[in-house]
Amino acid sequence: MSQAKKKRNLYPLHLIIGFGLIALFWLMPPIDPITPLGMRCVGAFLAMVYLWSAVDTLWPSMVGLFFLAISGYGGEGGFNGVWMQAVGVNTVLIGLFAMVLFGAMDEVGDTKYIARWFLTRKIFKGRPMTFLAVFYACCFVMASVCSPITSLIILWPIALSLMDTLGITREDPFWKYFFVAMFAVSTLAQPLFPFVGAQLIPYAAFQSMTAAMGNPMTIPVAQYMFIDVFMTALVMVLYVLVLKFILRVDMSKLKGVDPEMIEKQLVLPPMNFQQKAYLYMIPCYLLMVLVPIFLPNFLICRALNSIGPLGITLLWVMLFLIIRWNGKPLLDFKEVAYKQFHWGIFFMIAAAVYGANTLSNEATGVPDFLIQSLQPILGGRSEMTFVAIMFTTALIITNFANNAAMAVILMPVVLNFSNELGINPMPVATGVILMVFVAMLTPAASPHAGLMHGMKKIYTTKEILLVGFPICIATLLLYIFIGYPLAKMLML
Repeated sequence: MSQAKKKRNLYPLHLIIGFGLIALFWLMPPIDPITPLGMRCVGAFLAMVYLWSAVDTLWPSMVGLFFLAISGYGGEGGFNGVWMQAVGVNTVLIGLFAMVLFGAMDEVGDTKYIARWFLTRKIFKGRPMTFLAVFYACCFVMASVCSPITSLIILWPIALSLMDTLGITREDPFWKYFFVAMFAVSTLAQPLFPFVGAQLIPYAAFQSMTAAMGNPMTIPVAQYMFIDVFMTALVMVLYVLVLKFILRVDMSKLKGVDPEMIEKQLVLPPMNFQQKAYLYMIPCYLLMVLVPIFLPNFLICRALNSIGPLGITLLWVMLFLIIRWNGKPLLDFKEVAYKQFHWGIFFMIAAAVYGANTLSNEATGVPDFLIQSLQPILGGRSEMTFVAIMFTTALIITNFANNAAMAVILMPVVLNFSNELGINPMPVATGVILMVFVAMLTPAASPHAGLMHGMKKIYTTKEILLVGFPICIATLLLYIFIGYPLAKMLML
């Protein structure tokens, strides 16, 4: 039975469990120290998280917000106030406009030009290791700028054609190592930009929860992005070295890779003005976001800091709407939004951030409950033991459920026990956010993991587990012993 058919058959059961969680927590006596209000909020939040993983992201987000709105948490704002606060916050609006702005890159065809540029570098001719580095760098850039799915859909055919040309068959040991690593790089690249996509959910939830606890914090964007790039590079360098020197996988056939051969496969017309505009927008956008962090006293940097990522995103959207090319705006907002805007992610950001805020509020009693319940497991542990437990938990649960939702669930634990241990919660939260995107071992791990597991002509489940499991474990260990200390150093 196909995965989709199984999901359809279990749909009624998922509904019963989801709404049953709401009924259970709303009707049962409060579990001390959780208050009656806290019970209602927890029921709505848990139901929402379960349905995100089992069913969909759109309507469960609406259901969760609806029950949070009638729980009494909104106070004087009431039902309408909850919805206005949830969908009107800065992070939700960033998600809205960033999805359209960055999605337009894919719509105008820039991703194919990016792939061609990377894969036609003469530097890797006759150099297998260099070729792997360039190819995986291409995977990383395309997955972070657009999405892992876009990266894989474009690069799979190119890679398959290369394998055929080089005489590397499905039975060749190198095959599985090459293709599974290709997916691993794409999934590690996904959370690079914390202001767009599903990664915005836990990133924003951390900010919202710390504000609710009376100590507002924001994970610094530049340091966060550096850690993701550095750690992904470290994972892949280690992976390739293991292939070459420990497993001694034969990669000699890669010496036959010829950039000119790839160029013939990727025949594209010269880039037009619209495509160049979007390609140049990416580095300019990043400079506008990152430079003011390091040079806050310059006049233009003060202006950019005052409008923040939302204002910068809006500036680019408005600019591309105003500038016309061939009689049309550079950004066809309606068309791009129709294809690239995901209502599920939009409402999930709103519901997850607002729901996370309720779980961090002292009025619900949830923070005290978490400390009391998890004290036997996490209390009295050393800092590194606590970090290891949190990162390991993140890796395990993300391979069976919605990535962003799992990070949001773990965030109150990170904050409360970081406070108890007297450590900075930002490095721990950064590690948890990045670890929940190491999702590849099951079809339920992520949409692109489901796509990977469905490509039976490339991967078998056995091959994915055989290669993917060690990659996940190595990534976990590297984040515990290198990634976390690095984050601590950068996020003083």
